[in-house]
Amino acid sequence: MKKISVVITAYNEEKNLPDCLTALNNQTLPKEDFEIIVVDNNSKDKTAEVAKSFGATVVSETRQGNTFALSKGLSSGDGEVLASIDADTIADKDWLQVILKIFEDKNVAGATGNVIINSGNGFFDFLSEKFYEYFFRFNFLIGKPHFCGFNFAIRKSVYDAIGGVNEKFTMSPDVDLGLRAAKKGKIKFVKDMLVLTSIRRWQENASNTFVIYLKGYLWAAWFRIPPPVKQNVVR
Repeated sequence: MKKISVVITAYNEEKNLPDCLTALNNQTLPKEDFEIIVVDNNSKDKTAEVAKSFGATVVSETRQGNTFALSKGLSSGDGEVLASIDADTIADKDWLQVILKIFEDKNVAGATGNVIINSGNGFFDFLSEKFYEYFFRFNFLIGKPHFCGFNFAIRKSVYDAIGGVNEKFTMSPDVDLGLRAAKKGKIKFVKDMLVLTSIRRWQENASNTFVIYLKGYLWAAWFRIPPPVKQNVVR
C-alpha cells in the first residue's frame, strides 16, 4: 500500500498535464511513497498517452463529468491517504510531504489547502490567495469545513466509511465530501498545503462563473442537496 494516492481527473488535458505531472514527480516526498492516478474522462486528445509517459496509472470513466471521474479515481486509489488535484494545477514541491505530515494525527479525517490563481498579474494572484484562505477559514469557523476540489486529501478509511463521492452532486461534490468526512474526524485547513491553478475557469465569463460556483456552494454547504446547476464540461 502506498502512503498517498494522487488523483487527477482529466478531459482533453494533454496541454496542461505535463506541468501538473512534472510538479508531482519533483515532490520532496520519495516517489515510492505515492502513486499518481489519472482518470481519462472520454478525452479526444492524447491525455492518456501523456499521463502514461510520466509514469501515471490511467483509468477510464465513460460517464461524462468531473463528479464521476473524481469518484472513479478516488475509489481506484489504494493509498492510506487519497489526494486530489486538477490537471491545470501545479502542486508546491512540498505538497505531498505536508499532506503526509497532516495525517500523522490519527484524528484527522481530511484536509484542504490554499490556492493561488495564476493570472500573470501579481496583485490579482495575491488577492486570489487571500480570498481562498479567508473564505475557507470563515467556513471552518462557522462549522462548515469542506474541501477545495483541486486541493484536498482524505483518509482512505474515512472515504470508504462514508461511501465515497455522492455522485448525485454533479456540482460541488468536494463540498459535500468534506462535510460528510467531518462527521468521522477533524478536517483541517492548512495554508502550507499550497497549489497554483490556472485562470481558465474565469476567462470566458467571470461573473457567470462566480454565480455558478456560488450556487453550487450554497446548495451543497447550506441546503445540503445536490445543486440544480449544470456546468460545461471543461475537465
